[in-house]
Amino acid sequence: MINGANSLVNPGNAWVKLKQGITGIFFKGSESMIKFFSSVKLAVVLIASLIIASIFATLYPKVNVFSSFWFRGLLLLFTLNLAVCTFKRLPAVWHKIFRKGELTPFILANSEYIKIEDSSNCAEKLLEHFKGKGYRIQTKEENGQLFIQAEKGFLNLIAPHLLHFALIVVLIGAFLGSFGTKGEVRGYVGQTVPVSNEPAMTVKINDFETLYDEDGAIDNWVSHLTLYVNNEEVKTGTTRVNHPFKYKGTVFYQSSYGYTHVVELVGEYNDTFALPDQKVFKIGDIPFNINQVRDGALLKIFRGHEIVDSILLAPGDKFTFPNGTTLTYLELIPFTILSVKKDPGTPVVMLGFVLVTIASTLFWTGRYQEIKVILDSGENALYYRVNCKNKTAVAEISNEVIKKVKGE
Repeated sequence: MINGANSLVNPGNAWVKLKQGITGIFFKGSESMIKFFSSVKLAVVLIASLIIASIFATLYPKVNVFSSFWFRGLLLLFTLNLAVCTFKRLPAVWHKIFRKGELTPFILANSEYIKIEDSSNCAEKLLEHFKGKGYRIQTKEENGQLFIQAEKGFLNLIAPHLLHFALIVVLIGAFLGSFGTKGEVRGYVGQTVPVSNEPAMTVKINDFETLYDEDGAIDNWVSHLTLYVNNEEVKTGTTRVNHPFKYKGTVFYQSSYGYTHVVELVGEYNDTFALPDQKVFKIGDIPFNINQVRDGALLKIFRGHEIVDSILLAPGDKFTFPNGTTLTYLELIPFTILSVKKDPGTPVVMLGFVLVTIASTLFWTGRYQEIKVILDSGENALYYRVNCKNKTAVAEISNEVIKKVKGE
């Protein structure tokens, strides 16, 4: 029993060790996951995959690529990659911007060195110079040493991270947009027709018109609409080419149009007919069609492919064919074809583009510059370091510091 007791483990210590082991595994796993999702290699693979998918969707438009689960998965994975990459770097940027009152040290061995005669006069010149250049200045005096930290260009420091965030917003918008719907509305003037992709909506076609410019050329096509949701009128307006009709995220585009000519025939045929615009028909062996024109309807008589006669018709006008059949023109009934799209991601994407514009503007506000200086009155020496990604700017700033110290 005594020998066996030596093999027992204290349950309290065992639990502590188990927790430490699980915590260690968790954090190691978390670090690995963060490293994976913030990887540049992953970003390159995802970007290439999205480009290939977009090219495939362009070449094969009938294949519904953008609404597929795998394309949505790529968008989400790329969004996660950018998000982790961005937020991983934010604490350092945040600290650098808001570290007021804190002077970060630097190693003298890796710094530039200048011999000075009067440290107090040198400090005054440098502080005046930095202030005139618009730097944020912080100072600290300790053990005969004056520490100076001068910084500016914080907006440029924010720019790449804001650009990343803007791209994240655009990707979220694209993901939401993949759940959008497309439909179509076809209707004659006076008809109320359902919206194919919005079951609760119906549209009444109040009117359709062709607009002409001063030279008589077609300028635009306009549909006048009344929109109903659950049989209640919600909006009246127009849609024309490049000027869609919108209601709460649902957009109606003028897609196409057409005309139907209603005529009455007496003779070989005795009935009322609705003839599509420009379609060729025959009465006996005489081919003809009717075209909508600005001033009415134009009846054309053919011999083979040659037009042998054309007559402008208004409602009530008659025309008698050589075989004795009389055509009476009754009315023109236009119809319109509208494309209907609902894209919940559009406002989000537009917000993303606004943020991209702001971020791009911030890149032109000047690079972030940081100057650290130590004035040692005991050694009569000045140590300094310039941090800036622009090597030319580093050289210029260094020359300015040297000139001010030497009184040039």
